[in-house]
Order: sequence, then C-alpha cells, then structure tokens
Amino acid sequence: MGVVKGVVGDFVMTFIVIFSTSTIGILTHILGSAFGIGQGLTSLFITMVIVFVLFSLFGIIGDALGGAAFNPAGTAAFYAAGVAKDSLYSVAARFPAQVLNCA
Repeated sequence: MGVVKGVVGDFVMTFIVIFSTSTIGILTHILGSAFGIGQGLTSLFITMVIVFVLFSLFGIIGDALGGAAFNPAGTAAFYAAGVAKDSLYSVAARFPAQVLNCA
C-alpha cells in the first residue's frame, strides 16, 4: 500500500509543479503591471519571490502527500545516499510517475 500511495503522490506532485511553474512568467508580468514595475532587476526580484513562495508551498504539499517528490534525480540521490526510507522497488515504481507528467 505504501508504494501505491507514493506513486500516486509523486504523480500528483509532479503535475502540480509542472502546471504551477509554467505560469511563473505570466504571473510576473501581471504582478509587475499591477504595481507599475517595468522590466529589469525588479521584475527578476518578483520572479524570485514567486519561485520562493511556490517551492515553499511544494514542500508543504509534498509532506501532506506522504513525502511526495517531483524530481526523479532527487529521489535517486536520496536513495543512493541512504537517506530515503524507500526500497529499490518503490524507487523504481516512483520514477515513471515522476517522468510521465513531464512528457
């Protein structure tokens, strides 16, 4: 049951990340226009704040989904370092869920 929950959590988490990060550019433009900010370093600052907030929320959502992750490289690295509590089979089952959303 834990493997299936991990696979579903990874699939949902990856979908949320892909969808959210694809809106960063337009969200930066909307916020910059709302505050009357042009291009340049202030626009970059707005983008950095958006990315910080999104990835902070992704951490909370990942924890709520039972430790879901969106990056297969991170999953492999944590398994190789011995930090993850997953077995080789559960890591192998989680990879397709993380990769299928990116296609």
